[in-house]
Amino acid sequence: MSIIKFIRDVQSRFEAVPDPAAVFYNAIARKILAKPERKIADDIVEKTKSGTILDLGSGPGYLSIEVAKRAPSLQVYGIDLSRKMVQIARHHAKGVENVQFEFGNAADLPFEDDSIDFIVSTGSLHHWKRPAKVFNECCRVLKNCGEAWIYDCCYDALKKEADKVKKQYGFYGFWIYQILTKLKVTKLHGFSKEEYESKIKAILDQTRFRDSYRMELTDMWMKITLKKHR
Repeated sequence: MSIIKFIRDVQSRFEAVPDPAAVFYNAIARKILAKPERKIADDIVEKTKSGTILDLGSGPGYLSIEVAKRAPSLQVYGIDLSRKMVQIARHHAKGVENVQFEFGNAADLPFEDDSIDFIVSTGSLHHWKRPAKVFNECCRVLKNCGEAWIYDCCYDALKKEADKVKKQYGFYGFWIYQILTKLKVTKLHGFSKEEYESKIKAILDQTRFRDSYRMELTDMWMKITLKKHR
């Protein structure tokens, strides 16, 4: 068994990021993911200018905070299964009144039916023990015609779009590419394109989103768009 496969097997047994890993992730996340997540925040605010947004697996909170700052009329909730991540996110969010971070499980969301306008998740899909349950929970809490954008790393995305990433992010993009590919970080945080098209697709086809989803490579991510229809 390769070390990569061994680590991925261990990851699949534990949904919550351990406290030491949360501190380490917080230290590097802003450097690696700040610009890509700012772009996602811009896209979200362009799509949804008012209402309630839910960030699943919000981690240190950077994406939720960026969205909240851009659109004060939005109420943003971030939930994470790591209490340490929630603590870190709350610290980062001081002074931003329209964002709130809570401990919670994406497979059992603490929200009423049809209460959320938009859902986003970045880099947490590979941690979900019960992804079908999470997808169905997203459908339950979303308002009719609401959307969820689920992003996770794709091994093949950076190779396919390396020139685009380097051009879009300049010198910063070059180092994103080097860190995520040369150190094989993406193999620990995401899936291959083939896995998305087989394993993840098979899961989605068993959920309430089975007739209303699409996948597309974008920058370093595979973006899964889910739309709720009654």
